[in-house]
Amino acid sequence: FENVNTEPRPDFSTKTGIIAPINNRAIIKSSEILRERKIVPNQSFSNNKRNNIVSEIRVGALWHDQGPFSHRKEEGYDGNLEILFNSPDEFKRIWSPKPHLGVSLNDSQDTNQVYAGLTWEWLFKEIYFTNFSLGGAYHDGSKVTDLTDQKSLGCKFLFRESLDIGYRFEGGHSIMAHLDHISNAKLCSTNEGLESVGIRYGYHF
Repeated sequence: FENVNTEPRPDFSTKTGIIAPINNRAIIKSSEILRERKIVPNQSFSNNKRNNIVSEIRVGALWHDQGPFSHRKEEGYDGNLEILFNSPDEFKRIWSPKPHLGVSLNDSQDTNQVYAGLTWEWLFKEIYFTNFSLGGAYHDGSKVTDLTDQKSLGCKFLFRESLDIGYRFEGGHSIMAHLDHISNAKLCSTNEGLESVGIRYGYHF
């Protein structure tokens, strides 16, 4: 007998039938899930990076009052601690310096100082670097004195400059030679100035 059923059979092909819409919806849903999973960790990483304002911590041992322009009256060694912060976007127009805070404490009861300023860094071949900093310092030494083993620094607040030349290792570690100088640029009655030289270790986050 001849088949008299003339109703069209449903087309289950992926081109025109009912499976294609189902597959399309599944693909779209899967894509949305993948995008969500991809976006969440990226946002978290970006937030963590913004929240980490510290760029580097440096510690060192400095030979007190022994720079090339010092009169070498004071003695001992300084323990130095310095924190460098990430450069704000607003500082791009002045070559992206990093703000810093630091302290140098003398082991012979001579001049101690706390300081702040900006540090510029230049890298060479990704492992060598040099830093120059400019800022100010406050010290607990003498402004004017007749003692031969103490400096007459003139003012309590002084200008401060420093220079570092160093090598950067893997893992964020670095070692550097350091020189710093404080003076008042002859704005006060006396201006003997004070310098220290030494070695510092840095850890870059």
